[in-house]
Amino acid sequence: MRLYPTEARDHNARTTPVPLSNEQLRQFIAAGFLPLQSSLPASYHRLIFERFDQISQSHGHFGNNLLPLVPEIGELFEDPIVKGALQTVLGKEYSMHPHRALHSNPPGSPEQGFHKDSYWGYVRRVRNHRPWWVMIMYFPQSTPVRKGPTAVMSGSQHLNQQPADYCIPASISGKAGSLVLIHYDIWHRKMLNQTEMNRYMFKFEFTRLRQPEPADRGVWIAPKRVVKPDLSPVWESIWDWLVGSDSSVDFGKNRAKATTINGLGKSDEWQGIRASYELAKCGEFAVPPLLDALQSNPNGYNEKRRYSDNGSLWRDDAVARNAAHALVHIGRPAVHGLLATLKNGVDRARKHAAFALGEIGDKSATSGLVQALHDEEVHVRVAAIEALGLLQPTGLGVDGMLGALKDPASEVRFDAALSLMRATTRTSTTLKAKSVPALGAALYDTNRYVSGYAAEALERIGTKTALAELLPFLRTSRWCAHTDNQRPF
Repeated sequence: MRLYPTEARDHNARTTPVPLSNEQLRQFIAAGFLPLQSSLPASYHRLIFERFDQISQSHGHFGNNLLPLVPEIGELFEDPIVKGALQTVLGKEYSMHPHRALHSNPPGSPEQGFHKDSYWGYVRRVRNHRPWWVMIMYFPQSTPVRKGPTAVMSGSQHLNQQPADYCIPASISGKAGSLVLIHYDIWHRKMLNQTEMNRYMFKFEFTRLRQPEPADRGVWIAPKRVVKPDLSPVWESIWDWLVGSDSSVDFGKNRAKATTINGLGKSDEWQGIRASYELAKCGEFAVPPLLDALQSNPNGYNEKRRYSDNGSLWRDDAVARNAAHALVHIGRPAVHGLLATLKNGVDRARKHAAFALGEIGDKSATSGLVQALHDEEVHVRVAAIEALGLLQPTGLGVDGMLGALKDPASEVRFDAALSLMRATTRTSTTLKAKSVPALGAALYDTNRYVSGYAAEALERIGTKTALAELLPFLRTSRWCAHTDNQRPF
């Protein structure tokens, strides 16, 4: 007889989320990861380990069915430690990505090389410096270094270049119930399991749904634990964004410095990133040369989709990418020029302009981003539809998102469903109702993640019409957690 862990459920029901302290948040921003320890009882973690040790023999690879297969894992994300950490970084409203994975590390399996995660590819989209996306990695068993935990490169989350020479590896080891909150883009790997025991790790992804609201956390202070390389201008900018305060842009600073963009393409990528944020402190005087830098590589895109990356392509977009992040830091004074670049720039410039407009979040960019949804270059359409979802929704914007649900590229449709799901948290009843038929059709998209976000959008809309689309789909797609090849009935 399979019993639900009611002790864990009772624990979660009588506790409230525990937000990260200022020091924990500073450490996460700089290092890109933060170890945590679940507050759930040891019996819970033992149960989860035993469940997966059993079903790994009866189900094989079950991919995204991880959660319905063992729904008890849902209690982990109600743990006040986990929930408080996610709310601190992503806000009160966030979403769990439909992708989730079990990473097993049996004895004798090979050690991984350091890599970044991706589904769509490494040049396909612009990676966020701001933590719109995070992951939770959970270890249900005691995982000392000898058992092959996950290792991360501290401070590597903003680097597209393989960072082995100047980032310090850190192993995520600990007792049962250990967790690590990581910036989605951190370099990481599976370590070698030198024991005779199985090691499991569960990975879940989460995304922020709206821009941050002001929080009373004071000004940026460097974390107590030193992180290298020193990207303090980036960390300060992210802190200001997360706590809802204005970044320190000095519009009167040395105007001559605003024309110096040579540093954006440094051979050590972290120096180029740092230079871009330093340049951004010149404010509006830096906008013209930064817009020119978006055009730095006129060559078009011709890469194949890459599910893991060794950093070999980092330089192709380096100058444009760094310029885009600098323009994001400058904010509204850059919007007019970015819209012009989105309309008339080369492929890479248009992609990075769309990305920057989304991060800045000014509603005046809506029309330009909607027009960019018809761009012939798929990279531009991907950036434009994701950016549109970060803006305050309008009728024009929602129409653009609904149209993008029919794009021939699955990654554009994915971002259209995600953007519509984000829009459901802050748009009118009329626009929500207008979205329901298209979201209902998207439930049956050939891409599983389009379907997943369409389902969540309909759930969040929550009207009778939305549920009439959603419930028949859920009824037929239900997974029975009690059924396997040993217990078919």
